[in-house]
Amino acid sequence: MYRFVAFTLCLGAVLSVQSDTVPARQNIRRQDGPVPPDTINDCTYFYDAQPGDTCASIAENWGITLAEFKRYNPSVKSDCSGLIIGNAYCVEENHGNGPLPPEITSSITSKTTSAITSAAPAGPTPVQSGIAADCQQYYKVQDGDSCAKIADKYHTFTLQNFYSWNPAVGSGYYVCVGIAGTPTAPPTTTSAGATPRPSPTQSGLVSSCKTFYKVKDGDECGKIVNSYGTFSLADFYTWNPAIGTNCNSLIVGYYVCVGIPTTPTSRPSTTRTSTKATPTGPSPTQSGIISSCIKYYQTIDGDTCEGISNKFGTFTIAQFVTWNPAVQPDCSKLFLGYYYCVAIPSTPATRSTTRTTKTTSTASPGPTPTQSGIISSCTKYYKAASGDGCQAISNKFGTFTLAQFVKWNPAVKNDCSGLFLGYYYCIAVPGTPTSRSSTTSATKTTSKTPTPTPRGPQPQQPGIVSNCNKFYLVRTGDDCYKIEQSQRVTAANFRKWNQGIKADCSNLFVRYYVCIGVS
Repeated sequence: MYRFVAFTLCLGAVLSVQSDTVPARQNIRRQDGPVPPDTINDCTYFYDAQPGDTCASIAENWGITLAEFKRYNPSVKSDCSGLIIGNAYCVEENHGNGPLPPEITSSITSKTTSAITSAAPAGPTPVQSGIAADCQQYYKVQDGDSCAKIADKYHTFTLQNFYSWNPAVGSGYYVCVGIAGTPTAPPTTTSAGATPRPSPTQSGLVSSCKTFYKVKDGDECGKIVNSYGTFSLADFYTWNPAIGTNCNSLIVGYYVCVGIPTTPTSRPSTTRTSTKATPTGPSPTQSGIISSCIKYYQTIDGDTCEGISNKFGTFTIAQFVTWNPAVQPDCSKLFLGYYYCVAIPSTPATRSTTRTTKTTSTASPGPTPTQSGIISSCTKYYKAASGDGCQAISNKFGTFTLAQFVKWNPAVKNDCSGLFLGYYYCIAVPGTPTSRSSTTSATKTTSKTPTPTPRGPQPQQPGIVSNCNKFYLVRTGDDCYKIEQSQRVTAANFRKWNQGIKADCSNLFVRYYVCIGVS
């Protein structure tokens, strides 16, 4: 088999130098599938048999007679019972010029065999067409391998080298991983005591990585970045491109890069550029924090610059960014668990009591804090808790619709992006029912509303099946499709295990757990 494959590869080279005898009308195509050993020697074009093909259909498609196709490919037999899907079959002889004279065919065979004997190593089998003739080291492709993964495994050649040595790679075949001159061991790093690469890792991981971290259940990219505090989320994505820019392909049990030679070995100190004396303050903090800060706040999960500004109500978002410039104007560098400045000497000590909403004699003062624009006739309030969303609050009480909730609390916005943890929201006005209606809701026709299973972490999306044993916490930006793809769950199973989620996924709750596995 190996001798014939090598012959097929070299045939073009031999024909190209026989220009005085054979017209070079086109280049020879390198077939992808295996070529039956009794195929004619002077074939100049191959076709891989596809499902549904017959000898007659192939012959017709390529403009040759059925008799010619069978002569080119004796292995198909007279009744075409020997046609094998995936094999490469000859569909052109000698560039369409008919059979070569016997003496030229003999010369080609002799030259090709000689070239194979002198240039091609014996090597293992099977191999695919086009493999480097001077290959000296081989690797058998395993299930799950990718070209980048194989290149990363050896670290003695580039991905471009691999492609040039193996122009037709495939699972189960041997591929070339070294030719004459290829290093026999990965290059050593310039720093002494470099950390050897652990496994498994994902493809494309930066080659200069010196510090690795094994991903655990529950990890997310931002959480890993914050736990080290020595690099940004952008750095993490650059070093680990296979996880994607939205962290959808972070795989539990795999190692990721968390440091290259220039990465600090410890969290940056809270050095100030100001020459004034600086307060000691808590730690960790980011660099550049204003030197006159007198009050700090430690970020928690779900915080944003706008959310922090609204939570205190004593400074604007612009002031927060000025005091904490490392967070960037778009707040992309706000890190979980870090301390940020929330007051300087001129900052008001208490929230302003002025409201943008109109006041009436019937308005209830209500609890604080609340957002601007809350309806003046509100008679009942609810404090937003971790995991809440506008739809979730509506579902929790069952006495008002999502549209009513947004109308009473316009600052939350139509997409609920302005709902803040720890704030009070209006959930009743005069005329609102005092208890959940026993009739079916306006948005559902079922007589029974699914309820979360008491098992597993909380809070849970309503309608999770009782035998769920694996959960996923919905993040900002998630939708049903993203979760199905990142957690390797089929759409049918995801819907079956989370029966309360609508067909359009419009009621998927952020920071609620959904089911991604059952017992």
